[in-house]
Amino acid sequence: QAIKLLKETYNRLPLKGVYETFDFAEFLKNNEEFEDSIKYYTDILDRIKKNHPLYPEVTDGRGVSYERVGQWDKAEKDLISSLEANPDQAYVINYLAYSWIEQGIKIKKSLSMLEKANKIKSNDPYIIDSLGWALYKLKRYKESKDYLQLAVRLMPADPIVNDHYGDVLWKNGNEIQARYYWKY
Repeated sequence: QAIKLLKETYNRLPLKGVYETFDFAEFLKNNEEFEDSIKYYTDILDRIKKNHPLYPEVTDGRGVSYERVGQWDKAEKDLISSLEANPDQAYVINYLAYSWIEQGIKIKKSLSMLEKANKIKSNDPYIIDSLGWALYKLKRYKESKDYLQLAVRLMPADPIVNDHYGDVLWKNGNEIQARYYWKY
């Protein structure tokens, strides 16, 4: 009902500026209406230049939406464009780097990017988890364990963080503890 109401309200706006359109696109993305959000993000990009303050946020939002609908090539291009416009966006860095890690590509580059993100946004559990996961994928299990243990402490109920921590415990020879975290 909220989506229907907001769509009707947006469509009744006499002037749909880039900021109003951006807010609407964000609402759609955050409510998993990814295909529709891509249309509105694209509309904004057709109306603004790369130096516009919204450009990094619009390309990030559209990149996330493209990734969620399985169009990785377009997602990657948008996320990189967002970082080119504003290189200090810790969450965009994390999203792109973690996506690469999950695909098994550019892991060393991802690690470097995640170290930067961790400096920008220290003690963020998502970034710490990604950093630990990059180290895990590079078979640096002892270092990985420290980061993933911290991520579990910061986000004890997150299933992915617990799974990652279980994996690194197993690789470090702590099979009983690994089973506990996997089961948890």
